[in-house]
Amino acid sequence: MSAQTGVLSVPPPPPSVHGVARVRQALAHLTSTPNPVWMRELRGLSRLQRTPVILAVTTGMMTLLMASVGGVAAATGAEPARVGGWLYHTFFSLAFALVAWMGPAMAATSIAAERSGHTWEALELTALGPRAIARGKFLAALTYVSLYLVMTMPVGALPFLFGGVTALEVLLAFVVLFGITVLSVTFGLAMSSKFASPAAAILVTLLVSVPGSILAYLTLGVALSAGANELWPAVERGPPVWLPLAYTRAELGVPYLLLLVLAPMLCVALPAWLFHEITVANMAGPSDDRSTRLRAWTLVTGLGLTGIAVAGGIAIRDVDWFLLAMGTLSVTYLFVAFLFAGEPIGPPMRVALDWQRMAASRLRRFLGPGLLRAFTLLIALLIVSFAAVGFTCFRVVPDGDDALAGATLAGYLAAFLLFAAGFSAFARSRGRGTTGPRFALAGVLFLAVVGPWIAMAIAGIFSSGERALLVASPSPGYAIHAYQVISSGVPERDLVLTAAAVSSLGWGLLGLGLFALAVGRVGRRLATSADAPAAPAATAPAPPPAAPPP
Repeated sequence: MSAQTGVLSVPPPPPSVHGVARVRQALAHLTSTPNPVWMRELRGLSRLQRTPVILAVTTGMMTLLMASVGGVAAATGAEPARVGGWLYHTFFSLAFALVAWMGPAMAATSIAAERSGHTWEALELTALGPRAIARGKFLAALTYVSLYLVMTMPVGALPFLFGGVTALEVLLAFVVLFGITVLSVTFGLAMSSKFASPAAAILVTLLVSVPGSILAYLTLGVALSAGANELWPAVERGPPVWLPLAYTRAELGVPYLLLLVLAPMLCVALPAWLFHEITVANMAGPSDDRSTRLRAWTLVTGLGLTGIAVAGGIAIRDVDWFLLAMGTLSVTYLFVAFLFAGEPIGPPMRVALDWQRMAASRLRRFLGPGLLRAFTLLIALLIVSFAAVGFTCFRVVPDGDDALAGATLAGYLAAFLLFAAGFSAFARSRGRGTTGPRFALAGVLFLAVVGPWIAMAIAGIFSSGERALLVASPSPGYAIHAYQVISSGVPERDLVLTAAAVSSLGWGLLGLGLFALAVGRVGRRLATSADAPAAPAATAPAPPPAAPPP
């Protein structure tokens, strides 16, 4: 307070913090005031007497297994460098299985145990909020799983002693393994936030994570090493742990930056971000805003993948790159169609009042809860993405037939995804829950993919060749056949191109029609049903005074 004026003096605002100073401030805040849920979980784990026993047994088993593999390899008379390579792939394959199975299982019990143990209400009363609680649960599970990686690091350094791999390649393998750990833990937390029983959460999580990790190991590891060998001959074909080796042995260039740096980062960051937002949304109340951050993830993911696809296509000029990009975009937008089937019909009353109080912008309202807002964003994104990818493919691919085939495939996929989005919005607008529309969408997609081929098999009795395959043109699988025919330049190319164009037009118009029906249905529900905000009850008139007794 100033002594002369008697008025409180306001101190000047602190200077803005940027760059390294901002990082230092965040680290100082983390160390000085750590997340209380994280500290509570770590204290509970430290009191368990079985934790050091499990760590020691796991490390001992991996050491014995590595020694057995090294002994068998040495008995065959193999070179030390070759033995080191075998030990390298054996250890990190086992470590991948460890974090891919134990990480989700460990995280799956975190939130579900709070609900089954009736301690979730106590967490809610702390006023930390779902986001802080989810962050604390994530840090606790990540810390626990990271203990296994730290304990096994001396065992992982054994291949370096034999040769065949360098110390940098071993270190990079641990970095990749840590990224997989982050992804597995966030997936386990997302599953845990959906269930009220730890047993059900663990069972469903393992049923998804175990087959998924095996499939990823065989496809992204063993199978994708063949593609890496074609791009960079210094990377061996066949070994599953090829990514850390490619960082040191591949030639630096645009494919190196796109496929070895940017693609792995996105494969970890985008799904981990999505799983975290799903965890927060499942933990929030029904009147909270559970859509804005998921909508922001959709916007960033769609535009980011589109930009990478276009930039990579211009730099590489290969049709295979565009096929990979269109496949990735198709899977992403199809998943978003299922995700948005759980959107509320309109924004809750609490969210609408918050918008009015903070004078929210149009963009903030557009990204907020609401069925029509969600599917409008999805339709706009998929049209922009496939238009950009298809146009770029048509202009930059040197082979004209491949360029036309790629553009045709992009148009077909965009039209079919437009139908999927329109049907998902229509099914959600007519249903009261979120499970029914998703099952309906899955059933319709299955019929759309398989049904035309069944009709083609019946029509094949009366005709053969490309004319019989025209019956299957409404199926998305026909788009792959159309790409092969158009890129080969056979005489039937014009017939196949016409069939693909007609089917694409039909799917697109059907999707827009279903979305228009959903718009009308949502408008009627918001106006007449319980989804609309209830109007304040009118004040009843006061009754007339009673007559005095005689």
